[in-house]
Amino acid sequence: MDRRGKIMLGIAVGAVVGLLALAAPAVIGMIPTDEVVAEAPSPSTSPARIAPPTPTPTPTPEPAEPAPVETTPAPPESKCLGVAPGKDRGSISPGATGVVERSNGKGLATVYRVVSNDSYWAIVERFCLDSGDFDAANAFDGAGDIYEGDYLAILPEGTVTAAALNEAKKGGYRTHQDCDGIARIEVSEPTSSGRISVSMSGALTDTGTGEYAEGPVEKVDGKPTFYTVQPGDTYRGIGDRFCVDAITVQRFNEAGGPEHILQPGDRVQLRPTSRSIEAKG
Repeated sequence: MDRRGKIMLGIAVGAVVGLLALAAPAVIGMIPTDEVVAEAPSPSTSPARIAPPTPTPTPTPEPAEPAPVETTPAPPESKCLGVAPGKDRGSISPGATGVVERSNGKGLATVYRVVSNDSYWAIVERFCLDSGDFDAANAFDGAGDIYEGDYLAILPEGTVTAAALNEAKKGGYRTHQDCDGIARIEVSEPTSSGRISVSMSGALTDTGTGEYAEGPVEKVDGKPTFYTVQPGDTYRGIGDRFCVDAITVQRFNEAGGPEHILQPGDRVQLRPTSRSIEAKG
């Protein structure tokens, strides 16, 4: 082969080699293989978003109600529990502000003097007394038998001393025991016309001035009829002085009207002067 032929042969071989190099990738892609190649995701498709699970809140346990406790109510505390009768627990205002007049060797009150605005139950409380024993020591008929200036037996051993002190202070004071008889005023209920029927049984007797009835008296037809109240006077004192039931005198003077506390200068009618009166109020 001449030189020209060799050159042409070389060119042909080079062309074949070039074509084989270009076709090699395509041929290789057709060869079966066990390798799996992952496909790239499409640019227009986003992967699905999976929301995280929502945690379930743990319930807060409610506090259990405490079981009820059964209790026995305590009895009311007595201020006199364990206190000896006659022990002075001190002034109680209002109601028992007087002074202990006598005491025994044990430091217990035996005689007490009543002052203005004192009351039966406050005195009982102050000295831790049994009301029955207190009544017996003073011959009381009830809680209303207490008057300013009276000496009271706090303990039975003070009864004689209290009686002697009361006797010494009252002077000319008299009681119903000094009367031969007790007069009484009868008062009816008001009628529809506002009139009250009144009548009197017994006779009034002026036994003289006393500590609770020291005022002047007016007479009508020679009989005591009107009394002018002085400081410290009481219906009981007026009744004792004139031998008349004090309760009915008070009812007669307040007939049809409100209750009235005696004031100095009041004019108390001791007996009715007619068979009827007009109701007050």
